[in-house]
Amino acid sequence: MKTLSILASMLLAATSQSATDAKPAAKAEAKVAPTTEKAAEKPQSIQLEVLDLEGKRFVLVKSISTPEEWASFERDTQIISAQQKDAATTKQLADLALTTPEKEARGNELQAKIAKLQENNATMAKTYNFDLSRQYLVVPTSVRVLTALTSDEYIKLAATKDFKPESVVKGPDDKKFLVRDTVKGAGEVEGFKVQVGRVLETKRALQGLIEVQPRYTKEEDKKKIEEAIRNAQTEVSKSLEEFKRTRGFEIPVEFNIQTAEAKLYTLLSDEEKKSLEEKTESKTSAPEKK
Repeated sequence: MKTLSILASMLLAATSQSATDAKPAAKAEAKVAPTTEKAAEKPQSIQLEVLDLEGKRFVLVKSISTPEEWASFERDTQIISAQQKDAATTKQLADLALTTPEKEARGNELQAKIAKLQENNATMAKTYNFDLSRQYLVVPTSVRVLTALTSDEYIKLAATKDFKPESVVKGPDDKKFLVRDTVKGAGEVEGFKVQVGRVLETKRALQGLIEVQPRYTKEEDKKKIEEAIRNAQTEVSKSLEEFKRTRGFEIPVEFNIQTAEAKLYTLLSDEEKKSLEEKTESKTSAPEKK
């Protein structure tokens, strides 16, 4: 789970963007909260999906349903975040300008960058319900494990009797990747990533010990490092066996984890949270009409 923390609206104060990792989805509780909003003619009941995490409440603003849509969202957020940082740097330079001509030049440059940022922010709002002034939580709900295929491997695979075209996806530069596995569900995705992380961590630990082994020349030290390597090899084997047992295949030496589906939540302010709770209570406590 990722948190996109966009602080102190660049549109007003030209401050910087920061991004931090949230804690595992297992600690988050997703709910669907009923509330009502008044339409022009009559009240309509609206179902809002909320996510409670460490005393904070997030509300769903966008469901991303394809790998292509996720790639676009990721690219667009990276671009607008870079633009925000660039404008913040320009503002700092404008504040430090000493001469009137320099101040005017920096000021004009800043206004142009803020105007472009406002334009892109409006586009993000229309496309993803995303706004730079808010904090967001991204929860992957489906990922795919991909392994690269050479041209020969693809030709051979495509010629098999049971070949399914959807089992191969295209990547950058028309490269082809085999879909080895698909993991669905926020909790399952989080658990899968933890499992992969354990495999990679045990391998890194083993490799680190192997690299430092030649430095030990004394017999006593040699025995200690050899024992440490054996223990590390055992841990690698355990993690690999666990992965194969739970996933049904051996973890590839090289692979990519591609986000296929995700949910985008925004953090509610105290005022918004209170308003939502009041609407929910009003809805649930209202007497039924006979």
